[in-house]
Amino acid sequence: MSLPWLEPPTGFPEAFVSYDVPMISTNPAARDRIQTQIEAIGRLRGGGPNPFDFARWDDRTREVLSALFGADSAQMDRYLEAAGVRGRLAGVRGQADNMTLNIHGPWGIRARLDRAEETLNAIASEAGS
Repeated sequence: MSLPWLEPPTGFPEAFVSYDVPMISTNPAARDRIQTQIEAIGRLRGGGPNPFDFARWDDRTREVLSALFGADSAQMDRYLEAAGVRGRLAGVRGQADNMTLNIHGPWGIRARLDRAEETLNAIASEAGS
């Protein structure tokens, strides 16, 4: 027996995506959403970078990757490895305990943005193929 309220609405393109299911990684929309996050990196660099702007960008990037590939995906793991290490590292005030990040150093915002940009470019190129 078919349950009509569980069927996708008619008239939607085949790219219709449920909010409960991550998008297929080869969907062109995936590349566009990741590209939007990559393009924001220049503004972040030009703004100081400001730790609070970086935190907002990082949160949005995680939302995008989670929606596109899943919270436990290899793409999310790669991003977190590159830019999302949490907690206190030697000489760096970490994201944990609600403290701001340093700008300089290997785990400062600038280095995180560099690694994030490289990782997101790689993920976007994979998603667009």
